[in-house]
Amino acid sequence: MKYRGEVWKFFEVMKKMGLIDRFSNVAKAKMSKVIERFEDPAEQLDYAYEKLLEEKKKVDAAVRDSIAAKNLKKRELNEAQKKVDSVHNKALEYRKRAVALEEKLVELEGAKREKAERQVEQLNSAATQLLEEETRARERIPMLQQSVAEMEKKVRMLKDKQIDLTAKIQRFADKRADLKSDYAMAKASKRVNEALSGIDGEISDVDLTVQRMTEKIRMEEASAAASAELGTAAGTADMGISEIERELNVSESLSSLDEELKRK
Repeated sequence: MKYRGEVWKFFEVMKKMGLIDRFSNVAKAKMSKVIERFEDPAEQLDYAYEKLLEEKKKVDAAVRDSIAAKNLKKRELNEAQKKVDSVHNKALEYRKRAVALEEKLVELEGAKREKAERQVEQLNSAATQLLEEETRARERIPMLQQSVAEMEKKVRMLKDKQIDLTAKIQRFADKRADLKSDYAMAKASKRVNEALSGIDGEISDVDLTVQRMTEKIRMEEASAAASAELGTAAGTADMGISEIERELNVSESLSSLDEELKRK
């Protein structure tokens, strides 16, 4: 409870000092910048382009794997076809040897005849087994051909998608370049407009300052003119007093001359 009270007092002090509001404003400004960065069109375009390239890599890998699988199946088909011919030829050879021995049986007697008969039996058995193997191989060939055909069809489809995706990526890349240029121009225009707006405000402040200074200078000039006018008036007053005195002096001089003439 004691610590809770101290914490509460601490927050009360911070609230009175306005620190909480300031911290809140700073946090909001930071968060706004983070959100603005995440929503930056240029970065979003780059991110989308990178994702498309990643998808293209997957498609390319899938196309390569499908081609490899098709080639393996095609090789298996070729081997099956070759095996059919090879097994058939070998069966013919065994049967040919058996027939040749059968023709000689009439000339053989005793152990030689029994041996020849066993050889004929073995050759016929081998030929029969080869024919069975040939039959299985022949039966497998249509399935392999169908698998190869289906795989070739899938490979063509994947290649068409690959070509289509490549074209889309190229169109997006071109559009991305245009959009990034437009965005850069918009940002530059925004900065210029903000700068001009700030300059307009500063110019307004300067105009007010110039106006105040002009009025002050004019007041000073008017004050100086008034002082000069007062000085001139004072000089004129001095000159007026001097002229009166001068006229009195002249009048006294003339009176003295008149007195002198009377005496003569």
